[in-house]
Amino acid sequence: MRAIKRKLLLGVATSALFLFLATRGIDWRAFQSAFADTRYEFLVPGIACTMLGHFCRSIRWKFMMSPIKKCRVAPLWSATAIAFMVNNLLPARLGEFVRAIAIGRTENVSKSAAFATIVYERVVDVFVLIVLIWYCIVRINAPSWLLRSTEILIVFNAALFVLLFVMVRSRERFRGLLNRALRPLPVRVQQRVRGSSDAFIGGLGVVTEARAALPITLLSVAVWGFAVLGVYFCVLAFDLPLPFLASVFLIVLVSLGSMIPSAPAFLGTMQYACALGLGVYGVDRGQALAFSTVYHATQFFPITLTGLYYVWRSHWRLSELSQSDV
Repeated sequence: MRAIKRKLLLGVATSALFLFLATRGIDWRAFQSAFADTRYEFLVPGIACTMLGHFCRSIRWKFMMSPIKKCRVAPLWSATAIAFMVNNLLPARLGEFVRAIAIGRTENVSKSAAFATIVYERVVDVFVLIVLIWYCIVRINAPSWLLRSTEILIVFNAALFVLLFVMVRSRERFRGLLNRALRPLPVRVQQRVRGSSDAFIGGLGVVTEARAALPITLLSVAVWGFAVLGVYFCVLAFDLPLPFLASVFLIVLVSLGSMIPSAPAFLGTMQYACALGLGVYGVDRGQALAFSTVYHATQFFPITLTGLYYVWRSHWRLSELSQSDV
């Protein structure tokens, strides 16, 4: 609990800083005018694209879960919606842990194994993000920090992928190293860690499953393609004279901003990411803040309400989910 409180305080401080940077020196009249001129009818297809992206994530998860169990899409979708809802409402990014717990309950699979597939999903998403960043760097005059961020992402993500691959292919060697590291600990703790470790590695079967690579790749394109379209329709709603590439650039910056510890719902980091991205195209900071406010709402309310619905339908409590062990 103390760790969660520390993360919450750090996140709130970070969000406050980025909100200050996003709102510093803006023209509040331009901010109000942007709202008045917004064409809200474009937000409907934008929200639809965002939700379709989340749903494609659930279908992709089905392929990642296949070495563990042939799961139905419906429980995978509900667990995904609940995870996004938790990330939007609770601190410390508990959503992914809750997602593993939710699917573990509904499909009767190991929570550690399910969490392993979520870790692999993050690796896949970062590789797609790297491709999008590279595309932006080639096409626009991107800031130098974006190139440095890409280099860090490539090194970290490649190392994580190699680690996951080695854990699967050299399971016995990894188990031997783990056993030696656990010797000083009580027997009950050793048994629990070994059990979780074995289940986690078992959940990584998709890493070496070549036949799953194509559907996972195609669905990853769909996940990120719908995310970009969600931004694009918001750009149309504000009648901004921007190329489609700007929507790709914005989703890149928003995704990078979401990696920074912040308050729930990525408050502050999303506003600053939008201000940075639109600033490259000369958009007024007041208008950029209005854009980020509306876009943030399209990302927050639909999936949060959907997640709350599935929690209600399942008769679960948020505290019950967030305090369970993976």
